[in-house]
Amino acid sequence: MTLPLSKSSSPGTPAVPPSRNRGIGVGLALLVLLIVGASGWFLTRPAKAPARIQRIEVPVTQAQTRAMPVVLQSVGKVVAQASVEVRSQAGGVLREVLIKDGDQVVAGQKLFMLDAQPLAATLAQAQAQWTRDKALADDAAAAQARLKPLADKEYVTAREYELAVSTQASTQATANATRTLIDQARIALAYATITAPISGRAGAVLVKPGNLVAANSTTPLVVINALRPVELVFSLPQSESQQLRDAMAAAPDHRLSVEARDSLSQKKRATGELVFIDNALNAQSGTITAKARFSNVDEALWPGEFYAVVITLRTDEAAITVPERAVQQGQNGPYVYVLTAGTANLQQLTVNRVLDGFAVVTAGLKVGDTVLASVPSNLRDGSAVVVVTPAAPAAQAASAASSSSGAGQ
Repeated sequence: MTLPLSKSSSPGTPAVPPSRNRGIGVGLALLVLLIVGASGWFLTRPAKAPARIQRIEVPVTQAQTRAMPVVLQSVGKVVAQASVEVRSQAGGVLREVLIKDGDQVVAGQKLFMLDAQPLAATLAQAQAQWTRDKALADDAAAAQARLKPLADKEYVTAREYELAVSTQASTQATANATRTLIDQARIALAYATITAPISGRAGAVLVKPGNLVAANSTTPLVVINALRPVELVFSLPQSESQQLRDAMAAAPDHRLSVEARDSLSQKKRATGELVFIDNALNAQSGTITAKARFSNVDEALWPGEFYAVVITLRTDEAAITVPERAVQQGQNGPYVYVLTAGTANLQQLTVNRVLDGFAVVTAGLKVGDTVLASVPSNLRDGSAVVVVTPAAPAAQAASAASSSSGAGQ
């Protein structure tokens, strides 16, 4: 018996089960629902908040007027106003050294003692010789005096009287020469005691007791430097020499203040005054030599040291200044960041000089401009900034104390 074919089937095509058709329909419906739900969420989601601008915290300061000196700067060397190499003027054995290395000495103070016995013997010999020669001179003078009246009466020949006169003159000259030997021996004996020719500080003692000292030896016994006062010798270029001379001519009593400062830290070591300007420029270097004198009562300056020299020509009472740390250096010269409406804007400057932590500005800023006191590494021209005020020392101390007490608990 032959079964009838289904209407939906065709020869050669397998029949699809009804359960499979229902599964496909459910899947399509779920997919449509997901797409509709996602579209609705996308259309109704809350708007995204705009990105917050990150502001850089910076300290600020203001351009202010202050009295700033107009100065010339150089580097100078300290020299002793007087320096003496002490040498012996008489030969002999060194018996005593009465000072130690580095002692402070005064003029006339005894420093060394030589063996004085040979010198004393020479003096005694000269004195004995003078006594003999003086006696001969006195005897010749007496003989001449006796012959004088006899020669006047021609009881003796003129030749005898002339011989008596010449003998008296000769013996007197010999006695006088012997007298000078006594003076020389006394001077030589005085040389056995060597004293300080100037007041100052002694260096290292170069000869020890027991050594034979030669007169006027090339090796000094000690070197004494006068340290109160001292002088600072420095040079200035030709372009500044005229400024120096004009300022010195206009200064009261023609005196200019000079400071000696540490070359690295710029710490002031001493204050003196300009005392000398050379009368000619050095043709080879194109500089002029000058000297400043310092009382150096505390001996802060030492011969041979080098210091930065700051010469004050006059004082500018209304100079526009900013802290030195606020000034940056770029390819186009110095600049600062000026605070304008919450942004840091680069501003080129003309800096005349920098002194004592302040830069004197002659162009680019006006009084009252707010500038960044220090520049963070991530700051750029136009960066958004927020001003921070450094905490007061008392507040910092209280905060530190509170933190430490909290940690202790």
